[in-house]
Amino acid sequence: MHKIIKKNFYDRAVGCLNGWSMKSVIVLLGILCIADVGTCLRLDSSICSPGSEIAYYAKGQLKSCTLENDQEFNGVRCKQAALTEFHENGKLKSCTTRKYFQSGAITCNQFSQVSFYATGRLYSCDLANQITIAGKICAQLKPIFLFENGKLKSCSMPD
Repeated sequence: MHKIIKKNFYDRAVGCLNGWSMKSVIVLLGILCIADVGTCLRLDSSICSPGSEIAYYAKGQLKSCTLENDQEFNGVRCKQAALTEFHENGKLKSCTTRKYFQSGAITCNQFSQVSFYATGRLYSCDLANQITIAGKICAQLKPIFLFENGKLKSCSMPD
């Protein structure tokens, strides 16, 4: 009886993947993970410097800590030994960048604070170079703030 049940289960499982190679299945799973990294990679305190203050949300998700090593989150390379914050959904809220970060036409400066909305859209950063947005000139090395839809909220004019 057990052999028949096991065989039927195996036949049905293999039938679902009929025509799919193992490589195709792995590629598909990889694409699904990339599309929703927060679900596939659960953030935990292992990224934090030992002995640093670690904060959690009420449901146990990592809220903030000082990074032990440089880490990349949502395409942003965050600097070690700097406070990094996350939204409840696991997406990056803010960190100090290690490298320049590009978001559309905006280039955020390296070694500066960058902040994001819970959707992952850029909220603020220090500009790496001067830029004109919606007819307003925004100064290099000064902060820029955006609405969640990407439109300019405010920036500093050049001197």
